[in-house]
Amino acid sequence: MTKKDYSTWSKEELVRELKKVEKIKKYGIVWEDKPEQVTLLCKEKLPVLAEDKSKEIVTDKEKPNHILIEGDNYHALSVLNYTHKGKIDVIYIDPPYNTGARNWKYNNDYVEKDDQWRHSKWLSFMEKRLNLIRRLLTKDGFLICAIDANELFSVGLLLDEIFGEENRVGLVTVIHNPKGRNLSKFFSENSEFMLVYAKDILSARFNDVVIDEDKQATFNLSDEEGKYRLEPFMRIRTSWSRKNKPKNYYPLYISKNLKEITLEKKSGYHEIYPKTKDGREWAWKNIPESFEELNKNGYFVATYEGDELKIFHKYREKQVFKNVWTNKKYHSEFHGTNLLKDLLGKNVFEYPKSLYLVLDILKITSKKDSTILDFFAGSGTTGHAILELNKEDKGNRKFILCTNNENNNGNGSGGIMEEVCYPRVKKVMQNLEKESKGKLIKNMPGNIKYFKTDFVDAGSSDRNKRKMVAKSTEMLCLKEDCFDEVKEGHKFKIFTNSQDKLLGIIYDDDGIEPFKKEAKKMKKNFIVYVFSLDESAREDEFEDVENLVELKPIPAVILNVYKRIFK
Repeated sequence: MTKKDYSTWSKEELVRELKKVEKIKKYGIVWEDKPEQVTLLCKEKLPVLAEDKSKEIVTDKEKPNHILIEGDNYHALSVLNYTHKGKIDVIYIDPPYNTGARNWKYNNDYVEKDDQWRHSKWLSFMEKRLNLIRRLLTKDGFLICAIDANELFSVGLLLDEIFGEENRVGLVTVIHNPKGRNLSKFFSENSEFMLVYAKDILSARFNDVVIDEDKQATFNLSDEEGKYRLEPFMRIRTSWSRKNKPKNYYPLYISKNLKEITLEKKSGYHEIYPKTKDGREWAWKNIPESFEELNKNGYFVATYEGDELKIFHKYREKQVFKNVWTNKKYHSEFHGTNLLKDLLGKNVFEYPKSLYLVLDILKITSKKDSTILDFFAGSGTTGHAILELNKEDKGNRKFILCTNNENNNGNGSGGIMEEVCYPRVKKVMQNLEKESKGKLIKNMPGNIKYFKTDFVDAGSSDRNKRKMVAKSTEMLCLKEDCFDEVKEGHKFKIFTNSQDKLLGIIYDDDGIEPFKKEAKKMKKNFIVYVFSLDESAREDEFEDVENLVELKPIPAVILNVYKRIFK
């Protein structure tokens, strides 16, 4: 919002304005907004991503392309807003906790504990990024924000303001350090928190999964739909007596081979009522109409227990999730710090999250084909967790991890992305294990595309023209997940991926006809982007190949800079 210049106002105007302001009622959070250099720079120049091909990893071309972005996360999120708007299913973040320790910079300066603007700087920093990510989420997407007590109340109000209080799913307390801190003057803190928000709480839902190992062990059977356990179909409870539930008291008929269970009375079939051996009459869990609806795909099972014939139903794997997580697998020392040390051979990152904490929240919130973003990626725990989860349930989730390359420990040993995050996901992907036949395989394969944040100046120069074409191409390839170049023609290029998706990028009106000629020759479907210096629509120029081409608009922010450079 543009600030008002009160210096030219008359006394009467100022009095009227003051009375108007006094009447405004607002509930929420207020802070002194602090300008940030990177946000100002993103307004002056076009933020782009530049691929570093030397860090590309390919372990299995049939597996997803994961994305690592080295650089400032505001810059990265600005680019993702024109490559992944509305495409991110889950965002997990573990932002700096603003404790006053030398682990967070604002405008290239560490924010000390005694900085009087410490909270305002942190809120300014977070607000800019949270506003960008809300646009990235799918309608049924989730945001998970890890935080400790230092900024819990501030970020809670900020998230309520940006996502809406009605979309607050819950606050989870995680016991991550059961020993606590011995030198605490008052309470010894041993917990952290996860704030969970939905983009639209009416569209979002948790998965039917189990994260508690004891509960998981009870789902000891499986079929093509997944794991389940057998539960008695008869409910023995006073409130479920025949007298109290008369509609739920009826006979079922079971064939001699126990394969068919029906409401229809048939000759030679066993007749079963919801009764115990001592003659007490209870009730089935469903009325006849509901039974009929459920009685397919083997939902009900008849079996003998001793000499008594009983009816069970399949209870699918699921769990009611509590908002206090106490399991030992969430302890950060053993499953965060020590795990990372074992992977990389040295202690290279302070306070990494437990792998299983991130794994479990993603089990609850992500689908098998989800795209998951972590723009405070740090040591890469989120990437590691997604690879583990894909291995566990044969999923094809993709991650986008962003972190800067500053030194985490301040010991000059290298940057976070190059020395911790990238090596970690690389090692996990390339790690070998033995199959049952003794053959070595990659146990969590995937592919990495590595990018660095960059800018394109808007000045019309040959250098800027070359850079604009190259970087806009990379971003459109990122947008469509098509990175393999298969054809370069006159003012056009064609890319593909492992799913045989085809992407055409045309850099000038003169490239349209040569591209169409190639498309007709290939006889395959294309997604096509056309760069043009005028505003006219292009649909009529593709009428003769409309059955092969889906035209998409180039994101306005890219196209506007393109026009400025090339005119």
